[in-house]
Amino acid sequence: MSDEENSSKTKLPDRNWLLGLGVVLTTVWLVGGIVYIVFLDGWMSFVDEGADAIGGFLEGFFAPLAFLWLVIGLFIQQRELASNTEALKQTNLNSEKQTEVLAATELRARQNAFFQIAENVRRQTGNLAGLLVRSLKTDQGEHIVSDDEMVEYWMNHQHGQYEIFPGLLTDQGEGFAAAGLTQSDIFYGTAERMQTSSEYVKSFRGLIQQARDCDDDGTIVRTITQTPHGEIYAAMLEHIVPPACWVLLDDYSPFTTVAEDGDVFGTWHIRARTMYGEQEWFTTFRESESAIEGEVHLDETRMPIQDFIKDGSAVFGRVMIAGNFFIMTGMVEGSLLRGQLDIREGVYATFDGVRA
Repeated sequence: MSDEENSSKTKLPDRNWLLGLGVVLTTVWLVGGIVYIVFLDGWMSFVDEGADAIGGFLEGFFAPLAFLWLVIGLFIQQRELASNTEALKQTNLNSEKQTEVLAATELRARQNAFFQIAENVRRQTGNLAGLLVRSLKTDQGEHIVSDDEMVEYWMNHQHGQYEIFPGLLTDQGEGFAAAGLTQSDIFYGTAERMQTSSEYVKSFRGLIQQARDCDDDGTIVRTITQTPHGEIYAAMLEHIVPPACWVLLDDYSPFTTVAEDGDVFGTWHIRARTMYGEQEWFTTFRESESAIEGEVHLDETRMPIQDFIKDGSAVFGRVMIAGNFFIMTGMVEGSLLRGQLDIREGVYATFDGVRA
């Protein structure tokens, strides 16, 4: 109990003390009244005064007592109200503590479930990274990593070293660069690699969303994106191209029916729901002689949309906003443009656009 609460209680008189005082004052007042009647006029004279006089006397005589007990009752009621208020405060505090305990318990349960899922995803993405390493060949068709080395790596992988293949892909110390393979070649150079990389992106992206659901300060998300698995995911995003990029829309279906060919040209007023609140900007698309060009107009700043590609009603592009790299994927239907912006840490924003 705080000092303030104790102080507020001491300001209110004790209930028993108030009752005792009331009884004493009442007794003294009654005795005084009797003495007054007996020694001043006598009982007979008092009785002979008549009903009106006796009534007026009694009314005046008992009025102070009524006022006294009214005041005493008020103090007793205030004290009871204060006690009830304090009891309610304690009940509320206990409820808040129980709520916090339940929330913490639920968060720990979700985190424990996440770590089990993360271990499975870690193994799965390690497998996918191993398939990518195995698929890498020289111009002469020879595997860059020999069969003996792959057997050793797979053995280590089976014993829980799930970072070994992502580590090889990020380090590129096994002759990948010497063979003239860029990261774009490694991840999307063939249909087989594109399919494998698409599965990798989908799995790791789902893991990031799971982490967000149980991460109260961003620590878990930062940790998993800075692992070799996260580094591979970031590199895949940096170089992703259609049709692999459409995997980013698998969990986002803005339309029930999609037109075969959407008209994206013109200026769009975009309203986005970002990780940090709502934001608005304008996006413009126009057709040049060689390609479709796009710009983002945000706070009087124009930022070009790089590598913009339109496939039917689906659109894709990369854009740098305030020094940060974003991947835009979306769909257009009539006068509506809807989609999302992805960053290394997952979905940064979902947006809706209408023609300006």
